[in-house]
Amino acid sequence: MLSQLAVTALLGLTASAAPWNQGGWNGGNGGDGHGWGGNGGWGGHGNPPPPPPENCPQEPFKFPLQNGFPSVAVGSPQLLAIEKQAHGTLPNGPLPSKIQDATATTLQLIAFNEIFEVAYFTSLLNNITSGAYNVGEGAAKQIVINAITAVQGQEQLHALGANAILQTAGRTTVQPCEYVFPVADFDSSIALASTFTDVVLRTLQDALNNFGTDGDDELLALIGGVIGQEGEQNGFYRNIGGKIPSQLPFLTRSAGPFAFSVLNQMFVVPGSCGNLNAINLPIFAPLTVATKNIQAQDQDLSFSFKSNGTSTDTSKLHIVYINQQNVPVVEPLKNVQTQGETVSFQAAFPFEKNLMYGLTIAAVTNSAGPFASADDVAAKTLYGPGLIEIQ
Repeated sequence: MLSQLAVTALLGLTASAAPWNQGGWNGGNGGDGHGWGGNGGWGGHGNPPPPPPENCPQEPFKFPLQNGFPSVAVGSPQLLAIEKQAHGTLPNGPLPSKIQDATATTLQLIAFNEIFEVAYFTSLLNNITSGAYNVGEGAAKQIVINAITAVQGQEQLHALGANAILQTAGRTTVQPCEYVFPVADFDSSIALASTFTDVVLRTLQDALNNFGTDGDDELLALIGGVIGQEGEQNGFYRNIGGKIPSQLPFLTRSAGPFAFSVLNQMFVVPGSCGNLNAINLPIFAPLTVATKNIQAQDQDLSFSFKSNGTSTDTSKLHIVYINQQNVPVVEPLKNVQTQGETVSFQAAFPFEKNLMYGLTIAAVTNSAGPFASADDVAAKTLYGPGLIEIQ
């Protein structure tokens, strides 16, 4: 099985790994914690997210964790246990008492994503330790458990930190949702973790840009530290999947609405969130990438979306590809077909001219551009994002 062989080969193990035993997410003892910590930004919500995948008949993941997360008090034994598990603490410097509206929206998106990631890695870790997922035996399995245990703690600190900044600045903090995960084994779980971490890394670039532009530059170094941590994670996931650790020389840029839409489209149980409407970002209607196993070559790709009962003049629509730090590429729709509410089409994917390796974010827009940035594309998006990965 790929998981066992890849993990063993990745690590070149010659000796047993020491088991992780510094507590789990069930709590701990003693110690004092540190605090870190809205609206405005992208406009109202778009179409509601689709229901969970029909082929994923699982009980939704629900909070809180046994340690009370996402409600963990500063200075509590539970927070100290999380910090030990995460191999480090929340930053202990002063928090900003005032932030701009766009900064608040960005932090709310970060908290929303990090709470989801805590759910995902909690579920993954449970499936590994319970034996539901086959990760091999011995040292290789223990290395994976050690890594995912640390990540699960680190994501808790990311979420607690983002919400603490919001609270200190008098902004609305983010409450959890219920989640489903469309995976059934270790390999698909790691592949999906790599994909959504890809999207997170791209969106945190947007966060840096927003903080710098809006004058909340005291948060730049903090988010830079999170970007590095997420990059370290993804290198591990990619290596397990048999890919080179570093995907691109310059990672693809994204925008907040794309990440928010992906999370709601793929993982969130509709109607389960405590305060989804507090996050002032749109949720786009889904765009399906119908072509599978996309290769590194020029080709026509197939896509589809549902019109949801609205009249759609496809002659005015275009597909836009965002890849690396390059200017977005715009292509016309062709071979458009409509069956009921489903609109299917093809579009050129100009790989060779642009060397479109790594993550490409595709979106159907109501404008031909030209677009200067991912933010410009998001402002004109109707359907998306479609995620394309070429190694």
